[in-house]
Amino acid sequence: MFASITKGVVVLFLLSILSTSLYSANHKWVALFAKGTGFTAQAYDSVGSWEDLQKAVAKRKDNDFELSNLEHSTGLWFAVFSKGTPYRDSHLARAKNWEALIGIFKKERAKGYKIIDLEYGYGYWVATFAKSDNYTEQTLSQVRNWEDIDHTIREQWDNGFDVIDIEHGKSTWIAIFSKGTGYTNQRLNMSRKFGKFMESIDKRWRDGGRLISIEYGYKRWIGISSKGTAYAEQGYISTRDWSDFNDEIKRRWKLGYYIIEIAEGW
Repeated sequence: MFASITKGVVVLFLLSILSTSLYSANHKWVALFAKGTGFTAQAYDSVGSWEDLQKAVAKRKDNDFELSNLEHSTGLWFAVFSKGTPYRDSHLARAKNWEALIGIFKKERAKGYKIIDLEYGYGYWVATFAKSDNYTEQTLSQVRNWEDIDHTIREQWDNGFDVIDIEHGKSTWIAIFSKGTGYTNQRLNMSRKFGKFMESIDKRWRDGGRLISIEYGYKRWIGISSKGTAYAEQGYISTRDWSDFNDEIKRRWKLGYYIIEIAEGW
């Protein structure tokens, strides 16, 4: 009896290791780069808590960096900071739910701020706000079903808005729409497999489109490509661990590329 139980425990332990390995192998961090961003310098920080994230933002701003992208995964905030952004006075605000987010959005808008980026982590929607002369009008949309995303985006396109960001969290999709972006010919790109997703993006690249937003949610990679951007060239790196980014990011910086988006998924 003892031998049988021990064998079973060993088998379960080995299956656990295999499952963890497969999970790790499938999970990936993705960094999207571009030339022609207007950025003149860039830095990034990875921290574990909301309080540490706020401290990182304040420290970088003391050195004239603006928060340009934010990603969260498994207890880790990955924040990208840039100089030469088309906006200023960037700062963070977080909301527990959709109603609270809309309330913050309206208050910030009344003070002349626009929403630049949206992320979900630790049970909160975290928005980056900044003063921007480019975006003339903004609106947010929330949908719970994946099937409604395409309809919502097309409806806002018909209203003269462009998508600037899409975020998934709490079984909900939230899209940020703006006027005054200069974007044209926007397209929604989606695939369950990352390789297939990038194949569709490669076709957009060859046609002159550029990827401006990438997100993973509901077992799908989703992106928005546009023409009319300032991006001359684009590229990406994909790795299982964010720490593997370091050397490759520095290599891309030397080649004149800057990070415009960070995403993670499977």
